[in-house]
Amino acid sequence: MNLDVYRGCSFKEKRDVLNAFWRSGVDTTPRIAEAAVQYGYYTLICLGVIVVELALILVAAIAHGSFVAWLTALGELFVLWSTWWAFKRYRLLRSNLLSRGSI
Repeated sequence: MNLDVYRGCSFKEKRDVLNAFWRSGVDTTPRIAEAAVQYGYYTLICLGVIVVELALILVAAIAHGSFVAWLTALGELFVLWSTWWAFKRYRLLRSNLLSRGSI
């Protein structure tokens, strides 16, 4: 998977891509939808890395009994929720593109 469509978007189109990816019920053009799928693939990878990093920090903070553990736990919950939402949106956008025959 590459980012050729996403990279070819203007600044306004990239805002539309973000809107299409992160919000439900948004009508998009096929180009914006394809760019959102490309963006979503890399977003899921990045969020997965952040989940792992925060988990390691959380384990270390709990081992030391640090106050940072609570902040890290809250951050981890938010990132897990964001990852779930991103995965849900990615699957929906990808299935819509496949049903249109755009991919």
